[in-house]
Amino acid sequence: MKSIFGPKQPEPMVKMVKPNEAPVKPKKKSWVATIFKAITRPFLRLIFLVLAILDTVIHSSFLDKRGGTKADRSWFWNQLYEKDEAYYNYEEVYGGEVQNDHPEELWIHINGILNDADAAKDTCKVIYEMFGRPCKLLHNPTDGPILDLLECFVGKTGLLRLGCTGPRKLLRNILREEMKKDYKKIVLIAHSQGTIITGNVIADFNDMIEDEEMYSAEERGDIQQNVSKLEVYLLAGAAHYVSGKYVSHLECLSNRGDVVAVLGHIFPNNLKGIWRNTRGNGIRYEHCKDLVEYSNWGHTCTDHYFAPMEKGSFSESKLVTDYWLKNPERKSETETSPLVSK
Repeated sequence: MKSIFGPKQPEPMVKMVKPNEAPVKPKKKSWVATIFKAITRPFLRLIFLVLAILDTVIHSSFLDKRGGTKADRSWFWNQLYEKDEAYYNYEEVYGGEVQNDHPEELWIHINGILNDADAAKDTCKVIYEMFGRPCKLLHNPTDGPILDLLECFVGKTGLLRLGCTGPRKLLRNILREEMKKDYKKIVLIAHSQGTIITGNVIADFNDMIEDEEMYSAEERGDIQQNVSKLEVYLLAGAAHYVSGKYVSHLECLSNRGDVVAVLGHIFPNNLKGIWRNTRGNGIRYEHCKDLVEYSNWGHTCTDHYFAPMEKGSFSESKLVTDYWLKNPERKSETETSPLVSK
């Protein structure tokens, strides 16, 4: 798929953004930014006030009744969260047995919107071709552009926080089981809406680790040890809140010309505090390595993120430095992976 923004620039440049680095003296905001903030802040506050009220009413109606739990939902809620999400093993992804030279590692891909199972499996094949690791698939099924975008909005803002969507629940349950096994590392590669799902699941585990009332010290220690196996790569991050506090490695990779990433990972810093979810939190990406390609455009996973890696994009990413089968420093410009070239 070609980018709606036109061809990619020929010589992309990577800029590292250190998440916790604060300037010694903050720069004075321009008058344009000041006026824009003054105009948009009341409007956005009003919108999220309405969403917060709705969230509170819905939350109270279902959970504050006697004996109410998150599992105690009406037929409507069950239908709302019901999807055909699925977890595909290697044979199902690749159509048969596949060679695995790294059985001590588990790689999982979580796809974004408008991806049927075949398209998501094709991305797993690209991952295998580029990084030499077979990849299982947690398929986040598509319900069409309108419902997919609505689900993104719900997951991002925290609206209707009663329960959770099917893909989020499935990923959380799968990781609980897979992390107990003898894998040395579990690598998650999420794209677009998949970053919202992944960010929420990581937040769920963070909450478990820090919840002293619900879990004993031993249980929290076990969860933290398991979570430390995770390496997480978010491509075109659309999540509202992501924290790599307890995972072993978290990277966020975005193209500056990716409109989806602009709504999440690379949302303007001076506006991140304004766009708040129903819990009152602004957009935050913490304890992560930020990589932004300032001269790249486009949103698709293979065409605009993996393919540019072959030409030097995201050269500081661990995916490139530690896993890519071909060294980009010695690789000719005409040499490409067959699956990526399709």
